[in-house]
Amino acid sequence: MVPRCFLALTLPESVVRTLVSARERFLIEAPGWAGEKWVATPNLHVTVAFLGDLDDSAVRAAGRRLTETASGVRAFDLLLGGVAAVPSPRAATMLWATLDDAEGRLVPLRDVLMTAFPRVAVDPRKPLRPHITLVRARSERRAEAGALAAASALLEALGKEPEGVVSVRSATLFSGTLRPAGPEYREIVVAHLKR
Repeated sequence: MVPRCFLALTLPESVVRTLVSARERFLIEAPGWAGEKWVATPNLHVTVAFLGDLDDSAVRAAGRRLTETASGVRAFDLLLGGVAAVPSPRAATMLWATLDDAEGRLVPLRDVLMTAFPRVAVDPRKPLRPHITLVRARSERRAEAGALAAASALLEALGKEPEGVVSVRSATLFSGTLRPAGPEYREIVVAHLKR
C-alpha cells in the first residue's frame, strides 16, 4: 500500500525563493505567526488532486498511464498572485499563495491526468483553487491585514517576472508520510508535459 498519494506541480527554485521572501515579509508584520506550522521549503508545491491510499499495483499501472497522458498536454505557465487567509482573515486556518490561471489550464490538466486513476473520483463540489499552502495554523486566528498586504505586494510585484512564474512542465505523483516534524513527501512518478 502506498499511503496518502497526491498529484502535484513542483516549483522552480526562483519561485520557492520568492515564497520564502513573502513568508519573511509576512512575519515581520505578524511575528505571532512564527510558531505556526509553516510548510518546509522543500515541500512547497501546487496540489492538483488528492488520491488517497493506493495499492502498489494501482500505483505502477497509474504511473505508466500518467506518463502517457501527460505527454499529450502542452506545458503552460501560472503566475503568482497574492497571499490569502483561508477561510477568512478573521478566522484563518491557512495562508495560501494564490496563483493566476488566466487561461484556465489547470482544471483541464487535472481532468486529463485523473484518467490515469480510473478508480479515483474528483469531488465536483470542491472546485480546484490553484494555490500553494504556506502555513497551517494550529487553531483559527486573525491574519493581520497589513501583513497580508505586505506579503501580497511582494508576490504581485514579481508576478510577471521569472521569480513569479510557475512553469508547469510536469506533474508529479507523490506519496506522503506524516512525521512528528511534519509531512515527508516521496516522488513516485514525474510525468512530463509536451513542450
